[in-house]
Amino acid sequence: MAYSMIGADGKTYGPVESHILVEWARSGRIIPDTGIIDHASGRNFLARDLPELHAIFNPPPVSPNHVPMLHHIPPVPTYLPGHKFGPDGRPLKSKMTAGLLGIFLGSFGIHRFYLGYTGIGMLMLMMSTILAIFTCGGSLLIVGIWGIIDAILCFTGGLTDAEGRPLAD
Repeated sequence: MAYSMIGADGKTYGPVESHILVEWARSGRIIPDTGIIDHASGRNFLARDLPELHAIFNPPPVSPNHVPMLHHIPPVPTYLPGHKFGPDGRPLKSKMTAGLLGIFLGSFGIHRFYLGYTGIGMLMLMMSTILAIFTCGGSLLIVGIWGIIDAILCFTGGLTDAEGRPLAD
């Protein structure tokens, strides 16, 4: 059957088949109060009264026991090769990554940020930048040695992440 739609601007759009009206309703181009003209009968009616559009404008009622899921958080995949996961399902931090960050960027505390120790990471960063100006680089040397010691602790398993979880091999 051929139908036309009366737009909000008063213009007539169509004639189109009913499946086109369904597409327009799904896309929001037609609302329940949109005027529709049936060319076969010459009848004018609202879109909500057309049987093909009834299901779109009147979805089935939701049962009282149905709880909508607002945020779906997909589970962490445990099948990724090379990744270790803790008992809580979250990935563990890597000994190798933390150790290498300690060796190469340890004087800036980057390895501590990686492990979740943001307070210690900030302290090391401040000591290697701001305090180094006032100590003529002396604090930079101290923090550099501290980073090497932390790297050794990471490689040997003597350091955990900020939540107390061991580092993965």
